Amino acid sequence: MERFITIHSPELLKINDEQGNIFFGGSQMWYQSYWQRESGCGPTACTNLLWYLSKTRPDCAMLSDGVRNRKKEFLTLMEKVWEYVTPGRMGINNTKLFVTGTQRYGKDCNVHLKCRILDIPMANFAVPKFAVPKSCRPSIEQVSLFLIEMFEKDLPVAFLNLSNGKLENLENWHWVTLVGFDADKKVALMYDQGKCRKINIELWLKTTVLGGGFVAADCNEP
Repeated sequence: MERFITIHSPELLKINDEQGNIFFGGSQMWYQSYWQRESGCGPTACTNLLWYLSKTRPDCAMLSDGVRNRKKEFLTLMEKVWEYVTPGRMGINNTKLFVTGTQRYGKDCNVHLKCRILDIPMANFAVPKFAVPKSCRPSIEQVSLFLIEMFEKDLPVAFLNLSNGKLENLENWHWVTLVGFDADKKVALMYDQGKCRKINIELWLKTTVLGGGFVAADCNEP
């Protein structure tokens, strides 16, 4: 029997446009400027997390003014988040930048956000000065436990992939949103560019050179 865990209300991340199209989370291609469309995956993933929190936690309601799952309202939040999770020349290329911007946005909304992070360092043959042996990376068991815990707590997870290894359905240097996980097959359910796909987390962990990381955000517990 498969053990598949998801966030509790994935329908809250189904976004509708005026033509009746349904998107799974936001898409960076909705941004207005060329630079935003090129580099906006981090802010978009952050918006997915904040939108979901605002709909599922009373203490997080102020994170978004959107009352319906409409593209126009979602894009309004994307534009606000851009001012906090702002890509530089290298984009949002580490979890620290993502978390700092996310928490600053929460503070300005009078919402105290806490973030959980699981970093995956680059492989030691990539840039030896800064890397660690693969054996020092979190194991697939540790990654699995992290994802399971977050989804059981009803938290989507932002996933930074700096190199996709042998995964052909995952872009390099890219943030996506994970909303479910098959604990047996080690396969995650991913929202990316408004589409829903599955990716093999175990294969990624084994073959990624530059690594990346996972981030979840929640309101501070009383």
